[in-house]
Amino acid sequence: MDDVPEDLAKAVHRAARTTPSRTSDLAAVLRRARARRRRRSATTAGGLALLVALTSGAVPLLARSPSASTSGPAGTTSRPTMTATPSPPARWPEPAQRLMVTVDRDSPPGVVEEVLPGGSIRRHRVPEDFSLGAALPDGRLVGLVYTDLTPGVARSDGPDVEGLSIRLVVLGPDGVERSREVRVEGQGIELLGADTTVAYLARDAGIVTHDLLTGREKSLLRSSTAGVDLLAASQTDVRPDRLVEQRDDHGCHTDVRRTTDGKRIARLTVSGLCVNGLRLSPDGALVAVPYRPLDTSGDRREQRLAVFDTATGALRADQLIADPAFVPGPITGVAWADDATVRVAWAGLPVHLGRDASVDDLVRKVATVRVQ
Repeated sequence: MDDVPEDLAKAVHRAARTTPSRTSDLAAVLRRARARRRRRSATTAGGLALLVALTSGAVPLLARSPSASTSGPAGTTSRPTMTATPSPPARWPEPAQRLMVTVDRDSPPGVVEEVLPGGSIRRHRVPEDFSLGAALPDGRLVGLVYTDLTPGVARSDGPDVEGLSIRLVVLGPDGVERSREVRVEGQGIELLGADTTVAYLARDAGIVTHDLLTGREKSLLRSSTAGVDLLAASQTDVRPDRLVEQRDDHGCHTDVRRTTDGKRIARLTVSGLCVNGLRLSPDGALVAVPYRPLDTSGDRREQRLAVFDTATGALRADQLIADPAFVPGPITGVAWADDATVRVAWAGLPVHLGRDASVDDLVRKVATVRVQ
């Protein structure tokens, strides 16, 4: 198969147009926020459009349960298929990180998808304009919700725009556990991630830890200490002692910094373009870097995953994410099953369909990368 089908290419190109407009109204602010949140999520811009097509009922995950159902706010397990002689479900070890794939929808109620260890899909309903920041091991979801408080009213654009709410929301099994205003007028804000006790927020002054229970914030790393604008990174992942960040520059470069003093301890480089999904291992010793090679001797649509040692910068793995039976599409999610195993969600087209393939023929798959 030499070319991507025309309708598939158009869908990917439409989704990739995330350059914000310059219209000076709150709608433009919200559009830019959504575009930036998409870059920060575990999906590529093209992957969002592909997943929208998939979740309209076209093609299920290959290992997906036939009875997968939509869950409540924090999700419930899929109902098993009833048979004459039901057998107990297979038990899979709980992963260290949950493999989340965000579905980009313009209308409520909004859905976030999780690929379970066995390959089935769990769907989580989330509030309108919810941007997922972290899926916690205890089942909760943490994200930001952007709300226009006076819709239809034109206002001056910028960090001082009036009538904009940015709330940090924690979703539990029974719905919203906590919802707290975190916007500071005149300042930018990004949710970089969270653990069971704190969320990591990037503010103008640097990165702070936001206590999920009390809302109290403490400085983790100041921008002036690191010597860079931490809010301007295109992708970031953080642990209490490690920070990895990428920027929209030439090539794919990932800087590893200590959060104690902001010092850069390694610069990780691959020959290609970074794609969304930058992910630190649970212990912070390794980082997974998805990328697309700039030029290869084979298929230029290929996707790869590199894994680096964050202490030394040594390359520990560099694997093609593909299946010979499929034309590889974008990587749509990355998560560590344990400290040495990465799960990678991606979308592809069956090779045998050739030029007759359409978006409806897309199939999602999960690859596993093990680090020696």
